[in-house]
Amino acid sequence: MRPTRSTSQLSEVRLPRTLWAKPHGGTTPRPHRRPGGAVLVVAALVLGACTTASSGDPNRASGAAGTAATAPRGASTTVEPERDVVVAGHHVKARCAGSGPSVILVTDYARSMDDVWQEIQSRLAAQGRVCAYDRLGVGRSDAAPDRQTFTSMAGDLEGVISALGLTRPVVVMGHALGGPIALSWASKHQADARALVLFDPMPPGYLGPKGSLVKALPPPDPGDPELSNVWRDVERFNDQRTNKESLDPESWTAYERLPAMSVPLYILLEAWPQQWPAAVDAKKVDATWRGLQRGLLALSTPSEQVSVPTQDAWPTVIENTLRRALMS
Repeated sequence: MRPTRSTSQLSEVRLPRTLWAKPHGGTTPRPHRRPGGAVLVVAALVLGACTTASSGDPNRASGAAGTAATAPRGASTTVEPERDVVVAGHHVKARCAGSGPSVILVTDYARSMDDVWQEIQSRLAAQGRVCAYDRLGVGRSDAAPDRQTFTSMAGDLEGVISALGLTRPVVVMGHALGGPIALSWASKHQADARALVLFDPMPPGYLGPKGSLVKALPPPDPGDPELSNVWRDVERFNDQRTNKESLDPESWTAYERLPAMSVPLYILLEAWPQQWPAAVDAKKVDATWRGLQRGLLALSTPSEQVSVPTQDAWPTVIENTLRRALMS
């Protein structure tokens, strides 16, 4: 859920790219498209750059980020066959791997576990029982209801944890849209939350019809197709009828009102600047993004920002941060 490096691909939602499928003949994973075309969203366009430690060196940020980037690659564990679990009458698809302390992975907007987690799940499973699932309306799970909120999605997350028989407390790892879901769950289940590990999470106040992003974007310009694509995706994302997960836009207001928590919180953020269409004041958007991430850190205690120094460092930084989270 970050702006892409190629403005010709603004409609494709992206994860940290090393968590995706591998390119032909290469070793560095890359993003790929879902069947049936690109998955759009604001998410792909929006989440700006992150901050680093006060030293300005990404390898020094948050204490552990530098060592995380150079740590040896972890062992890989075979992912088990897909399971069908029933949550509040709905069928939800899930997969698990490994044994030990419980970890659950929450995907980005409209992304299935097939799109996102296959490689990284098998690596993380060397440290515990790691499960992933498809939310309603995503992948092979049942269709989404006409209206969903972060609260209802967090309720489904709770149901999945129970249906899978995961031992509590649980580490919840979420990417982008998975961040608000994980935080909404933890706000009501603090005793069951060992830690939260979030990758480029959407911070409160950034998205939604009243969020900082729509205020920072220049007005739509029919003569600027790239900017028009940004606005198209923003508007579709903010409309419950066209949102791929039927997300009620009022969910962003509720997200801003989450109470303070006492759950260890790790926020992993890319340390390099992101690109926007030329008409967008990228520095303004990035400054807004960084400031709201600092506000998100204040939501829980203890909390820590971990800077990811390079694209290829993502998997190892995630592995090392999970290792620390499991000691919480």
